[in-house]
Amino acid sequence: MAKEGSAGFDGADRDADRIDSRPRWQPRREWIMGTLAALAIIAAVALHGLTSNRTPALAGTALTPPRPAYDFRLRDQDGRDLSLSELRGKAVVLTFLYVHCPDYCPVIADKLRQTDEELGPERQHVAFLAVSVDPRGDTPAAVRGFLLTHRVQGELEYLTGSAVQLRPIWEHYWVAGVAAPSSIAVTHTTVVYVIDPSGAMRVFFGWQFAPHELANDLRILTGHIRDRAIRARTAGSEERQE
Repeated sequence: MAKEGSAGFDGADRDADRIDSRPRWQPRREWIMGTLAALAIIAAVALHGLTSNRTPALAGTALTPPRPAYDFRLRDQDGRDLSLSELRGKAVVLTFLYVHCPDYCPVIADKLRQTDEELGPERQHVAFLAVSVDPRGDTPAAVRGFLLTHRVQGELEYLTGSAVQLRPIWEHYWVAGVAAPSSIAVTHTTVVYVIDPSGAMRVFFGWQFAPHELANDLRILTGHIRDRAIRARTAGSEERQE
């Protein structure tokens, strides 16, 4: 009996060990699996956040690294002094024109107007500047006529000055301008720069730029394209909840 009892007792102990071992292992396994699942969810959410908040690429040719924009102070078409640094906090579109230009300058002016229209209410965060490459021909009256013709009055600030004032600006922005002595034509570089709100030159376009691409770059540099994406995601989430 004792042997049987001993054998029975030992068997009961072994059975108890087997029974007890299951509850001790099962919660540990469930905890590990639950932790791994939670980590996978966190990683997926983080990856989605990174990809959804990633800033889109700029359409213009990037200046890498961005460089500080050369500051200057000139007079606009209405006789008011304006410096580039006064526009800090806004994205600035900077180009170089002359009013008697027969080809590229009118095209650039028209495209700047289309860009302004494309921006809509977001234009309040952007300034458009043109600097003269013809100090002799760009008189205040001629400039005002040019702005009126191209319907950019109130949108484009057209800055003029003497050759002495303008030459350092042309040099810093790599604008080569040569006036023909026997005519009003000026051969010059046709370029459109985009300066971000901190005052850094970020991208540039040629005269063939598409207004919607320039508008898109301006939204990116002022942060409004990300705001649009956030609003769109929020609106979509609210619609799904409804």
